[in-house]
Parts: sequence; C-alpha cells; structure tokens
Amino acid sequence: MIVAGGLTFALLVPRATFVPLLPLLVLVLLSSLTSAFKVHFPIASGVNMSVSYVVDIASLILRGPHASMIVGAASGWSQTTFNTARKNAPYRTLFNMACLALTVEASGQVYQRLGGTPNAEVGSLALPLAAMALTYFFANTVLIATAVALSTRQSVWHIWKSDFASSAPSYLLGAVSAAAVIAVTESSGYWLTLVLTAAPLYLTYKLYRAGKQSEARQGAILEAAHDAIMTLDPHLNIREFNPAAEQMFGVLRLNMVGRSIEMLLPAAEREPQRQALSQYMTTGEGPLARRQLELTGLRSDGAEFPIEVTVVRIGSDARPEMTVFVRDITERRALEEQLRQSQKLEAIGRLAGGVAHDFNNILMSIMGSADLLLMELGRDDPARGEATEIKQSVQRGAGLTRQLLAFSRRQATRQQLFAPGDVVTGMETMLRRLIGPEIEFEIVRDEQPTMVMADPAQIEQVLLNLVVNARDAMPEGGRLSVRIEEVELDAATAMAHAEGRTGRYARLSVSDTGTGIDEQTRAKLFEPFFTTKEQGKGTGLGLSIVYGIVKQSLGYITVVSEVGRGATFLIYLPAVLTPAPSPA
Repeated sequence: MIVAGGLTFALLVPRATFVPLLPLLVLVLLSSLTSAFKVHFPIASGVNMSVSYVVDIASLILRGPHASMIVGAASGWSQTTFNTARKNAPYRTLFNMACLALTVEASGQVYQRLGGTPNAEVGSLALPLAAMALTYFFANTVLIATAVALSTRQSVWHIWKSDFASSAPSYLLGAVSAAAVIAVTESSGYWLTLVLTAAPLYLTYKLYRAGKQSEARQGAILEAAHDAIMTLDPHLNIREFNPAAEQMFGVLRLNMVGRSIEMLLPAAEREPQRQALSQYMTTGEGPLARRQLELTGLRSDGAEFPIEVTVVRIGSDARPEMTVFVRDITERRALEEQLRQSQKLEAIGRLAGGVAHDFNNILMSIMGSADLLLMELGRDDPARGEATEIKQSVQRGAGLTRQLLAFSRRQATRQQLFAPGDVVTGMETMLRRLIGPEIEFEIVRDEQPTMVMADPAQIEQVLLNLVVNARDAMPEGGRLSVRIEEVELDAATAMAHAEGRTGRYARLSVSDTGTGIDEQTRAKLFEPFFTTKEQGKGTGLGLSIVYGIVKQSLGYITVVSEVGRGATFLIYLPAVLTPAPSPA
C-alpha cells in the first residue's frame, strides 16, 4: 500500500495545477488541523461527519484529483503525528498518507469522468458528487478494513460490514455539504462564508474537547483498573482489552483485538460459555444476566486459573455490545482453602483431644492392673515377662495420647518468657548426634535475643520433629540450617505468612537441601496421619503436632519448597517486648 501510494503520488502530482497557491495551502492546512483534532459535525443520533472529509471533497471539486492528493497526504500525516496518545510507528503514518492519497485520486478521477467540473451547475453535479462520495467511501473503508483484518487475523468482510458499512450515508452527506459550501462561497464571497461557518466550527470544537475529556477519563479508568475489562462486539470478538487484561492473561492488546473471547477460556468450557454469552448479547437474559459467575480462565502459556466474571450489555438492540469484567480470584481461593484447612484441623483436633482423654483413662486402668500383676509375680515367674510387655505397651500408648493432646492443643503447658535461641543452642549437641556426620549442620542466631511467651519444652519438640524430617529428606547427606532471628512483618508479608497480623516476630527457620516437597504434598502436610514415609516408619503425627504447638503458642507456620531443591519451614512466634534493666 505504501509503495502504491508513493508511486501514484510521485507520477501524478507533477501534473497538478498549483496556481493559485494560497487557496491550496489553506485547504491543506484546514484538512490537516481538522484531521489531527478529529473535528466532526454531529449529523444524527450517534452519527458524525468528519470535517476533514468535507475539506477533501471541496478540494477535489475546486482543484482536481492530482493537487488534492497533497491535501489527502497532509491529512493522513497529521492524523497519526499530532494529538495522539502514543507515538505511532513510521509505517503507520506512511500507510495513512498512502491510503488517503489513493482514495482522493480515485474518487477525483470518477468525479471528472462523470462530468464534474468546478464551474458546473449544482443540478448537474448530483451524479458526479454521489459517485465521488461512494468511491471515496469504498476505497477508504476497504483499505482500512483490510489492514485491520491482516493485523488481527480476521475476515475483511466481517470488519467492513460491522465497523464501516453503516457510515455510507455520512459520506454522501459530506459531499453535498462540500458542494453547498462552495456554492455559498461563490455567491456570497469568502468573508461571509467564513462568518457563517465560524460559529458551527467553534461549537463543534467545544463538543470535540468535551468528548476528548470524557474519553480521557474513561481511558484513565481502563488504565488504572485492577480488573480485566474487555468490550465484545455482537460476534463475541474483542474490541477493547485494557492493561490489566494484558497482565492477567499474558497477551498483548494488539494480539487480542479482533479475536474471539473463546481464546481466553479452556477448551472444555468454551462451547457452553460461548452460548451463554451469545444469549446474553442477543436477549439480555440467560445465566450471565445480573450475576457473578466463577469460571476458569486460560493464560497464554496454557495455565488455567479461577476467575470471577461480570457482564454488562451496552449499545442499542441493532448494534449491541458487551463489557466483560474479569477478576482473578486465585488468591481468594487460596485463602478460602486455608480457612477450610484450618477448620478441618480444628475439628480433627477436638475429636483427637476427646479420644485421647478417654483412651488415656483406659490405659491408666491397664497400667494399674499391670503393676498389681508385677507385684504378685515373682522374678522367675514365666508370666512376669508378659506383664512387663503389657506395661511397656501401655507406656507407648500413653506417649501416643500425649502426641494427640499436643495436636489438639489440650495438653497442659507451662508458658514462660524465654529466648528461642537459647533453646536451640541447648539442643545443638543432641541434634548433631541425631542427624549424623554426613549432614552439614549450622545454627545461626542474632546476637540480641528475642523473647517469646511459650512452653520451651514444646518448642524443643517442634525443633526435634522438623530436624528429624529434614534428616530423612537427605538420605545421601546435605546441609541443614537452623536460623533464629527477629523480623518485622508488614501488611503484605503478614498476609502471606502470618494470617494478616503485622508486628514483630521471632522467626525460627529450618532449611534443608533434600528432595523437596511437591505442591500436592504441601496441601496436606499438616493433616494428621498423613505421611509420605513407608508403612511402619511414620505415624503422620509429627507435623500435625508441630502445627498444634505453634498455634497453641499463638504463632504461625508455613513451608517454602520445590521438588529437588530442599524445603524451608518458617515458624513465627510473637515477640514480647521486655523492659530494659534500670542502671545500678
């Protein structure tokens, strides 16, 4: 298109008549200004007529097609250079110039071939004017529709029919307006014509400025919105795609405009949702009417994520449109899942606590009977070994009930003020023996101790369970690190790690370089009796007990892990401010 327009311009402009030069320069300036500022005359409800088009038609009538190519090219250049939200690429400017130059030349040739001249009577201009206007309309709109279709991978016919076909009457009216202005000018003079047209031009400019301000406000809303906002045409093709939508779905606006919204839905949901959207677009009723639906979105990389969709039908019944508001609810779903998990653990904890107490009473009865048997049996009695085994089994059962009580947070605790760093340091020798020499072990702690209010014995149990799990995750050896530090959680970090409660915390982290934990396992990690160990090598209560102790101490626990890259357990215990000692 650019090459064709350039060659046509270079071959035919030298044949143009440039005298008188001043009127031609006035036409060039007027067309450029009205095109740059997109000045329109409102001619009907929802229909406007471009003033730059009227200037182009007037130039064709007065100066012919060759000279008018300069007017058209200047209009295309100013349209993409001045008063634009962002700088256009050079090829866009050249395309606009070439498109208008070719359009003006073609329509001017038709006008002259049908007998149109600057001095012809108004009555004889009906056919040439109508033919020129229709040629201008078809040439201009078909070229633009072709460019849009190639850019957005759509049908040229579909774009031309939906976006341009209805504007044909305004082209005819514009040609009539241009001829009328020329007739008034020739009969009344330029000054009277200027006075008569100044007022409507000024009013049009005021309407344009008001419209631009309204567009700017709407554009600012679209730019600043955190929700994805899309506008669909009657065929469910995307006409508007705001920056939040680009970020949410991972695709540029240029690559989505003109394409079907089905691309943003998984294959399994496309057909039913397309039918629901079509029904709402056509009738304003259906499952989408006045409702918020939770669906599944599809990102450009193929990842699916939960979305909440609200639709609004706009426009007239003849040309309906639809605005779709999409909200990513991935974080909300995660919080809901955390709440369900917490409620489930709470219910299981209550059950475990009640069972543990009842079971403990039974065990104590068996323990008493076993002690009485041992008192009556002699040292050499064959039954003494059986009675001893009964007592040992009862003791093991009592240990299990203590674990259940710790998980249910019903075990009696001795809360006191202490520094977690002191507890960890006191366990260092035992922990080194427990993990073995093949694992590199280190303890990192702040010089200034952070005080917490909890049961030191329970914190020891928490650390012991985490260290044992880390050791089991590194059968070939590795590195184990225990770190104690004081942290200040802001709102964002607290929402992710401490259920939204900001403040100062003592953070105990246990990191290993083991096999890591996949996402499915992390979802069930703190559930009671869930274990990934072989049968007979784990009860599935270790991390459940850790969770119960941390919650009982008003703290929070989370885990960060990737398969093959180890795991880090983070425990946050509320720090307690201690008054500074007074000087002696």
